[in-house]
Amino acid sequence: MDDQNQNYYQDNTSNVQQYQAPPQNEGSGGSNGMQVASLVLGIIGIPASCCYGLGFLLGLIGLILAIVVNKRNKGSGIGIGGLVCSIIAMIIGLLMLIYFVAIIMGMMGSGPFADMVQQMMEDMGYGSYYY
Repeated sequence: MDDQNQNYYQDNTSNVQQYQAPPQNEGSGGSNGMQVASLVLGIIGIPASCCYGLGFLLGLIGLILAIVVNKRNKGSGIGIGGLVCSIIAMIIGLLMLIYFVAIIMGMMGSGPFADMVQQMMEDMGYGSYYY
């Protein structure tokens, strides 16, 4: 009957460690909203370059955000990506804007494409395009 009074329970909780929360990273390692905004504006600005200067405008705003954030946070992957995409959007947007202005000037009778527009109109049978 001594066996009935003995406790056969084994204590497995003695080796369990207490849960500790992971340390909070309060440095500049993470991304913030302005970095993401600069990246998004740069990415959207590249295909929006064909919309009469919209790509240049989006790239300019993204570039300003990226510069401000990268100075404050010493640049992270998203911040540098936003900077690069914004610069590309600005370059493509500016080139497309120059192209559109040259085409519009050609349609008005001046600029580098004036002769080309005149020749196209004559070839299509409209006669003289300019009065």
